[in-house]
Amino acid sequence: MIAETLHLPFEEKKQIKGRGSICILLCAGVASLLMGLVALRLYSLDLEYKLADIQRQIVIREEEQARLEKDLAGLLNPTRVYSYARSELGMKASANIGIVKVSPSERPMMAGNGETGAETGRFRRALVWLVDSVTGKASARQ
Repeated sequence: MIAETLHLPFEEKKQIKGRGSICILLCAGVASLLMGLVALRLYSLDLEYKLADIQRQIVIREEEQARLEKDLAGLLNPTRVYSYARSELGMKASANIGIVKVSPSERPMMAGNGETGAETGRFRRALVWLVDSVTGKASARQ
């Protein structure tokens, strides 16, 4: 019986030791999870500050765009352009404006390439139409 009484206390100590290591591991796991949550919260706060800064920059850019569009509308006003040309640049409206009409003349056949004047005229009209279509409708917004 003496052997049995000595044997039981060692078994109880081993069970207590085993429970202690599990408890320590469990506490360490909970502490690491809490630290992870704190780190995530700090990261989310950083992202919120960045988002607020970006939203502030968007508002500033929208206000600047509205101001620039208003300035552009004022600069494209024909009355303002005319008054600026007269006052600042010293330009005057000319009274000697006239229209000159040039009648087409028949050209002889061009030497070397075999084209007649009519063919050259069609080519030039097509070329003028192409250039006018590309450059004719340019504006400040484009």
